[in-house]
Amino acid sequence: MPYTAQWFEYDWPIDGRPARFAVDLGLASLPHEGRPVLLYASCESKNAKTDSLSALESRRAEAVCKKLCKTLAPYYAGFIETGSQRQYYFYIKERAGLEDAERVLAKEHFLLCRAGCTDEPDWVTYRKLLYPDAAKLQTEENRKRIALMTAHGDNPAVARRIALFLFFPTEATMLLFSEQARLSGYAVGEPVFTPDQPPAYGVSIVRISALRKEEIDALTTRAIRIAEQYNGELRYWEAPVVKHGGMFL
Repeated sequence: MPYTAQWFEYDWPIDGRPARFAVDLGLASLPHEGRPVLLYASCESKNAKTDSLSALESRRAEAVCKKLCKTLAPYYAGFIETGSQRQYYFYIKERAGLEDAERVLAKEHFLLCRAGCTDEPDWVTYRKLLYPDAAKLQTEENRKRIALMTAHGDNPAVARRIALFLFFPTEATMLLFSEQARLSGYAVGEPVFTPDQPPAYGVSIVRISALRKEEIDALTTRAIRIAEQYNGELRYWEAPVVKHGGMFL
């Protein structure tokens, strides 16, 4: 069967700065053999005063990426955009492909472009940097949930009770998590048992927060990191809709 890319985008900070990631999830199922070299190509605005790529600059960067794909026939893994720079990542057959990439980039005069490569037979950059773990995947679920609540008139700037529901393989691990969550500043709610939906032993933890995405991302990421210590998972979160004017629904 012909290969079909499975693109996924998410926000995740790098060194304290906001960044936008795009990754082809489908590459995880492809063999690493035959593409042991990581090629990275950067496209950056020439405007030193800007902190983001303009719409035109973004289109030019995308055009550069397409030219690299056509020239190198690589596995295109994804990109990371931070500020006014977007860096693309590819897996290629051999280091000689860097020279071809540099020839492509030399023809782009609107953006500052450069490339490099390194041997990476285990695809560490793809697996450890680009590919999303549970916390990164959750940030996009957060985006969708917040957008839905906002569409129903929610005022995301207003703080409210955020309840996160996490589940564990045993009651003992759930209780250990509950204590660690309490020490980390969450209020702990009542246990939940779902025998038909493993892991079955759940508990809610609560914090007061606005519905701004960066704040919700911080809450879910922290909860997931604690839960991972006890083989647990975040299943969902709940919050009341707060209309403009402060009414809870």
